[in-house]
Amino acid sequence: MNQNLQPLRHEDFDLFFQIMKQSFPNVEVRPRLSEHALLQEDAFTVWARYSASKHAIDGFIAEWSFNDFLFIEHFAVAPSLRGNGIGGQMLKDYLRRTNKPVLLEVEEPETELAERRIHFYRRNGFRLSRFGYVQPDLRRTGDRVLLRLMQYPQALSEREFQQRKNAIFHLVYNRVM
Repeated sequence: MNQNLQPLRHEDFDLFFQIMKQSFPNVEVRPRLSEHALLQEDAFTVWARYSASKHAIDGFIAEWSFNDFLFIEHFAVAPSLRGNGIGGQMLKDYLRRTNKPVLLEVEEPETELAERRIHFYRRNGFRLSRFGYVQPDLRRTGDRVLLRLMQYPQALSEREFQQRKNAIFHLVYNRVM
């Protein structure tokens, strides 16, 4: 059973948001209304993998499209389906359909979970950069999340990092660097 990624149907926002809340720390998730408003942004797309019944979402990739790269802000599989290869299938499907470099953020490799995530992305062709930053606080809690960028298919140069970081902070985080 191979369900392809497709744009999230607006009426399925709550299915997507439920998986997001179950998959990410609170500091990394916008409030519901702010996240819902992103569906109106031209540069933002949630690619959903719908279940065979089309009534549930197995997982999603939330993407920001820039002129010269794509940025995966969130990527998650429903908790009950993890460990079955769905995430790898979704990522391969996603990468096959793009002709731009793809960036994503990972936490510093200081925990076993962070190391497993980095290993997962490396197995799928991403390169861990030595460049990182503190993610802007999406909920204004004062919490800090140290992140590093990974890029597919080639490594990120320092010049590309600065340019792409500035673009991400401006569009995704609504911050000027």
